[in-house]
Amino acid sequence: MTTDTGPEHDELEAQLGTAVEGLQRAVTRLLQEGEVHPHLVVLALARVTGEAGAGAALASEQDPEELLGELAEVVRQAGRGFREMLEAEEMPTAGNA
Repeated sequence: MTTDTGPEHDELEAQLGTAVEGLQRAVTRLLQEGEVHPHLVVLALARVTGEAGAGAALASEQDPEELLGELAEVVRQAGRGFREMLEAEEMPTAGNA
């Protein structure tokens, strides 16, 4: 997303949140059912993300390689941020060590 502010940005952020929540629910359901190995769920998400990204780029007459590079960076940042959050939760707090 951009660093813009205003009603349009707020609407886009809300739409992004809705999409993220829906995907998280679908992934959680797949993992809880246990019929698909977690690694394969991640690979499937990557495949769908790549296909959707390339399609969106072509539909908007954007260079697919540029958009796919941006997607790769978003995935990297999200993964690092999530890992850092999990690691921070694992660290004992003062007085609880």
